[in-house]
Amino acid sequence: MKAEDIEFLAGMVEQLDETIRKLVTEEHELTSKLGDARVQELTEFWNQELSLEEEIDFKSTLDYWDKILIRTWAHLVRAHQSRALVGQTFMKLNSKL
Repeated sequence: MKAEDIEFLAGMVEQLDETIRKLVTEEHELTSKLGDARVQELTEFWNQELSLEEEIDFKSTLDYWDKILIRTWAHLVRAHQSRALVGQTFMKLNSKL
C-alpha cells in the first residue's frame, strides 16, 4: 500500500476519534438534560425492547431532545463501526508487511 493511502487512513482515524469524542460529550450533555428515567425509556426504545403497541405509543411522546439523543446514538454507532473498519484495515496492512 502506498504511503499516501496509509496517511489517508491515519487521517481518518484522527477524524473518527475526534468525532467519537464530540458525540460522547454530546451524549452526556443530553442524558443529563433528559434525566435518568427518560434516558432509560429511550434506551429501551433504542434497543427495541418495547412491544409494537408500546413502541407506537412511545413514538408519540418523543420530543426534540429525545430525537437528538437517538440521532447521537445512531451517529456513535456509525462512527464506531467506521473506526473499527479502519483499524481492521491497518491490522491487515501490518500483517502483510
